Amino acid sequence: MRILIALACALVLAGCTSPSPRFAGTARQEVSVEGSRFIVFHRGDEVEVHRVSPEFLPRQRDVFLRAIMAIETVTGCALRPRSLTGDQAILRASVDCPPGP
Repeated sequence: MRILIALACALVLAGCTSPSPRFAGTARQEVSVEGSRFIVFHRGDEVEVHRVSPEFLPRQRDVFLRAIMAIETVTGCALRPRSLTGDQAILRASVDCPPGP
């Protein structure tokens, strides 16, 4: 019974860092910002960010500010104003990337 419980917990935790279907097949990039760890999935002008660091009751404002830094660090793109949505665990946003060479 303990093995089944441990296996179920492992499966649930493994699913927490999987991207939504829209970002399936994109590269997974991990970054730390001011003590918070994020996994960033980037496709075109959209990003999905998962906070994976354990934090006790993190303030939404603080997490959002760190997530913005994570997005801009990983993608090299600027966040589109008022595009960040989500909660302290999973966020989505649109970015403006400079044209490629």
